Amino acid sequence: MGLSLGALTTATFAIVAFGVLAPELQVEFDFSKAEVGFLVSLVFIGGAVTSNPAGKLTDRIGPATVLGWSLGLFGIAMLAAAVAPTALTFLAAIAIGGFMYGGVNPPTNVAVAGRMGSRLGFFLSVKQSGVPLGGLLAGVVLPPIAVFAGWRWALAAAAGSCLVVALATPLMRGAAVAGRGIRRPEERPPLTRRELAALGTFGFIMSGTQWSMFAHLSLFLTEERTFGLAAAGLGLALMQGLGAAARLLWGWLSDRPGRRLAILTVLSATSVACLAALGSGVHGPTLWLVLALAGIAIVGWNGAYYALIADRAGAAGLGRASANALVFIFAGSVVMPPLLGLIVDLSGSWVPFWAVTAALVACAGIVLRVGLRGGRYLMPRAIAQ
Repeated sequence: MGLSLGALTTATFAIVAFGVLAPELQVEFDFSKAEVGFLVSLVFIGGAVTSNPAGKLTDRIGPATVLGWSLGLFGIAMLAAAVAPTALTFLAAIAIGGFMYGGVNPPTNVAVAGRMGSRLGFFLSVKQSGVPLGGLLAGVVLPPIAVFAGWRWALAAAAGSCLVVALATPLMRGAAVAGRGIRRPEERPPLTRRELAALGTFGFIMSGTQWSMFAHLSLFLTEERTFGLAAAGLGLALMQGLGAAARLLWGWLSDRPGRRLAILTVLSATSVACLAALGSGVHGPTLWLVLALAGIAIVGWNGAYYALIADRAGAAGLGRASANALVFIFAGSVVMPPLLGLIVDLSGSWVPFWAVTAALVACAGIVLRVGLRGGRYLMPRAIAQ
């Protein structure tokens, strides 16, 4: 659990660095807002390609080896980005890192589910809280480093944290693994097409929304709300910190039979309200309240979502099913940040950014609810057998 949490925390620490350091990167490489959003997309393009093979490889050789090599090479790629002399080499390093990032998440799902099946929603949420924790660290730690030493040292610090955790992954060898010793027919998919479509659509939009916030929030706050870089980082950190706590809460609540879908529907509706509020021009204390609620909903959804996938897939198919879902999640993270950034570039306003995102999240909640209606999708299959 500790290594899984550390892996997601440090990997996200490095990815969110692009959003936190966006004002500095714009000056260094003359990036547009769409191009800033594309930095995150580059990571997830590679992740979408390699997550499925990584899931299958995890089921075959175990999580420790896959996680150690993936996270270590990802950290090296981020170090290369930190010293890149030109925009082209900077983008190339990020793209290479993305292929490595695809192997980070499937091993952590399989390892955590190996012993934590009785409270799967909660413990997957603990593990997934590494994503907002990484964002919290990025928002608090990186701006001061960038101010005093430059953005390259800030990104290098994030990359170094990935290497530290990667070196510790041999400690995961011998951990219980979900599905070990359970045989399943190869022709039986872990998710039906209808389930995969509903879960995939929800994951695509919610992940894309989350990473669009990570990539663009600092720019929005500095341009539209006259925040300094440090204050904008604190706004992002607030959202991430509450999102980490919310993942634990929603995961724990979702472990009651039949609650996972209801919780995800409520989080979708709350996200829509927050996005609409950000587009309405809120300022002052109200803005901080909206950012807090956005963290609880837009960042907090992930653990209950993975638990719902695990319920349906069962123990033997968890690595493959989570990898299939990750393709959609990564695809949303690829498509939405640069697309929404382009909307801002073309319109000259942030209002369409928030309006389009709110509409997409509303559609995601409806599709999930309709696609998984029926009690058989809500009762868990055994994970620990």
